[in-house]
Amino acid sequence: LFPYTTLFRSKLYIFEWFNSDFIDEIIKRSKIKKYKSQDIIIKEWDKVDNAYIIIKWYVSIIKNNKNISTIFEWDIFGEIALVTNEKRTATVKAEDDLEVLVIDKKSLIEIMNIIPNWEVIKNTILNRIIQNHKK
Repeated sequence: LFPYTTLFRSKLYIFEWFNSDFIDEIIKRSKIKKYKSQDIIIKEWDKVDNAYIIIKWYVSIIKNNKNISTIFEWDIFGEIALVTNEKRTATVKAEDDLEVLVIDKKSLIEIMNIIPNWEVIKNTILNRIIQNHKK
């Protein structure tokens, strides 16, 4: 199992409201996936029900065929898919051989159903995601 619970809380804003047991359960239900350099992980306008946490290396964020950002280890992308049903607004491409932790929405919802104040947490996360993407 990953020794990443503390990193989740300190580096990934969407998890800062959750206790260690909850984060450990997310990690247990997630999968590590590897991509080769130049692989497309998410395509703009696709519907994706996963979030990805970069464990190793980095990705480019591409919108309208232009590189608009680069994100690195211990950043998250696709997190809006965890709380909304919106299509992806950018393409994400591996810039080197990449290792990510994939969190699928279905597993996350199953875990969330045991949290009594999930709706409040969900709205807090959604607002934080919106604020984060306006930067």
